[in-house]
Amino acid sequence: MPQSVLIEAMDGSRILVRAIQAGLSGNGTFYPDSVLQKAVPLFNGVRVMVKGDDEHLSRKGKDPRNILGRIQNAEFVEGSAPDTGEIRATLEMLQSTGDMGSRLIEAVSRGMGDMYGLSINAVGDTTPGKVAGKPARIARAINKIDSVDLIVEAGAGGRLVSLIEAQKEPSANGSDARARMLEALDGSRLPIAARERLEARFTGTDFVVDDVTRAIEMERDYLARTASGGRVSGLGSTRVKLIEGQGDKIGGMLDGLLTGAVGNGGTQSLREAYGRMTGDYRVTGRLDRANLSVMREALDSSSWSDVLGDAITRRMIADYAVNTPYDIWRKLVTTVPIHDFRTQERVRFGGYGDLPWVAEAATYLPLTSPGDEKATYAVGKRGGTEKLTLEMIRNDDVGALRQIPVKLSRSAKRTLGKFVLDFLRINPTIYDGKTLFHADHGNLGSQALSLTTWGAARLAMLSQTEKDSGDPLSIPPRMLLVPAALETEAHDLFRRNLNQDPTFLQSNAPEIVSVWYWTDANDWCAAADPADIASIEIGFLDGNQEPELFVQDSPTVGSLFTNDQITYKIRHVYGGAVTDYRGLHKAVVA
Repeated sequence: MPQSVLIEAMDGSRILVRAIQAGLSGNGTFYPDSVLQKAVPLFNGVRVMVKGDDEHLSRKGKDPRNILGRIQNAEFVEGSAPDTGEIRATLEMLQSTGDMGSRLIEAVSRGMGDMYGLSINAVGDTTPGKVAGKPARIARAINKIDSVDLIVEAGAGGRLVSLIEAQKEPSANGSDARARMLEALDGSRLPIAARERLEARFTGTDFVVDDVTRAIEMERDYLARTASGGRVSGLGSTRVKLIEGQGDKIGGMLDGLLTGAVGNGGTQSLREAYGRMTGDYRVTGRLDRANLSVMREALDSSSWSDVLGDAITRRMIADYAVNTPYDIWRKLVTTVPIHDFRTQERVRFGGYGDLPWVAEAATYLPLTSPGDEKATYAVGKRGGTEKLTLEMIRNDDVGALRQIPVKLSRSAKRTLGKFVLDFLRINPTIYDGKTLFHADHGNLGSQALSLTTWGAARLAMLSQTEKDSGDPLSIPPRMLLVPAALETEAHDLFRRNLNQDPTFLQSNAPEIVSVWYWTDANDWCAAADPADIASIEIGFLDGNQEPELFVQDSPTVGSLFTNDQITYKIRHVYGGAVTDYRGLHKAVVA
């Protein structure tokens, strides 16, 4: 890591330091200004350890007696050129540091700043690259600072600069005390329960900001010991390893929240997730009062509503991909991409008759050109809106949030399924001006389901002829579609019962498809395989078969401004039509 530079001493126990400088470090890692700017909040509260260079590089020196103090008040300072900026912070030394603190103060006062340096022990994301034509690791993010180590030879040639006058921390009282206390708690990144406990502790005015800072550090240490079984960990040498990016972490946290799975750094609290991402831990809905440094770090210029919308979309699409009874429409149709909302035309040409014989030296006569059948349709939009309210977040209503993507997915699947299956249920007028199931089409029966009537329906479908040529298509049914009331009877039709061998119809049993919403207990349908004959076509805008989710995300207009709620819109765009009646047959039983 680049060397940090001890710059100025204050009050005999506080020193202004350079925590890290942008540019190429001694270990071949390049740190851009943008990475340092985002990493600023990570430095506050980090321990400063006294280590030998070998201890630092070998990840040793984890002795509590090596703790010199902590880093506070970190800020980014621009450099004179791009990628030359630095993070400056206050090193608060313990009063009992002994002669080490005195040595640092003496080094600063005597202009011997190059005798000491600081190097950070951090975890971050890097990618291979080149700097000035030489191979280097390019830092993409610093995700965690385990410690800042006081050593001798740091990687970027840092040095001590000068002393400054002592500055006494003013006391905080009244409304100003509470405001500064809340600001410190919001920047602590502690869990909600811990923040609320500390907020309740500092209810009066008889405290200074340092009291809050020390309490936050003690709470953080307590939680760390609890999580690691009482063992102090994470204090070691400088290291950079490839890990999951911050955006992925936020997405993973919300995915876990929606599915009920708790991964690394996950939470089962909607309020906690909202606070981590926006800094608005008290759920005021006013991002101007939120901890913007936390929000920028977590969302990288995106908004809470966008990121949550992405997570809901992922959960919705995952649920949409799960096979359910609503998906039986796929067995009946062919699907195509549609690129606009204009009317689509699907022309089906008839066939030629048998080719006539041509005698020797005779003229080839013109064939009778077949006619055509033209079906038309246009895609249309289906959808609606759903909202996430400020009350749901503050009340930590995770159950309601988890239901949103599932319910949206199932609604979209059910609506599309009904759209397709209603062609069979309603019997609409199709491309030739007649209803889909019509006596003139030879695909309409009236008898209750039995092996006999099924055999008649099968024969009728095999006997359907090609337009103009009049030749039989000989396409058998593949499916028998029935209401739930007929499902048992339909399955029993094709069982062998007491026969030693199946009958012809039993040996050619169709797939029984139960349609969940058909209420007529007697009507039934037969359908051919769409690979044999395309009976119904469904077109999706741009080929997108899944529903889409959109967010109204402006905090100053719309529902977020007027009603304290985020509004999500689901949209599903498709259309379809019957393209050939010959692959379908229905019995309408009185």
